This record gives sequence, structure tokens and C-alpha cells, in this order.
Amino acid sequence: MGVLRRFTGEKGNYSWDGVEVEAYDADGAVGGSRQVVIGKRDGAFNFGLRYYEIAPGGQTSFDRHHHDHGVYVLRGTARLMMGPAVYDIGPGDIVYIRPNEQHQFENAGEEPFGFLCAVPPRD
Repeated sequence: MGVLRRFTGEKGNYSWDGVEVEAYDADGAVGGSRQVVIGKRDGAFNFGLRYYEIAPGGQTSFDRHHHDHGVYVLRGTARLMMGPAVYDIGPGDIVYIRPNEQHQFENAGEEPFGFLCAVPPRD
């Protein structure tokens, strides 16, 4: 049987029932948190869905992965470095990052930058 994660956030707080908020500070990331919304613990073996939130002035790690992933921006604005290109992105934008493509999100606004990220499951 599948899993339903009910949205429990309010007033700018993005959260879902049964999902723990973890610090995201790996490899140079600053001011971030992560929530594994769907993962292996839910029986998902083909993908994982995570919610990342980056505080104003914060950033994700500047990294690359062997897997590709998709990003859907829910809130805030950011500067995206992807390969040699730089983009300004915001709510509703969708990003596809190829395997081994270097990338980083830097919060460019005064509010948290939040996005859903679909990746292979690792939790």
C-alpha cells in the first residue's frame, strides 16, 4: 500500500505529517534543512522526493552526483549555477540536472528558498 503525507505546514512553514526535519549542512551548504517526503522507508525503490529549504543568505553545496534529478521550486528565489550557466529562478520553475553536472542553489531573496527534489532513493 502507498503512503499519504498530509501537508501540515502553515504560515510559511513547509512540513508534512510523519516527516522529520533534518539539518542540511553537507559539503559547504549553509542555512539549509531537508525533509525526506518519500523514500525507501515508504517502499519507494525507484525514486525519492525531498524538500529542501535554504535560509536567506544560504546555499546548497556546490556539487555533482552520478544520478540525475528534478527540482520544482515552491517558494522564494535563488541563483542557480548549473554547469557554466547561471540562472535566476523562482516559484513554479522546474529544473532538470543531468548526471555529473555541477550545480548549486544560492538563496537570492529575503525569504526562505524551498524546493522539492526527485532523486534515486538513498534514505
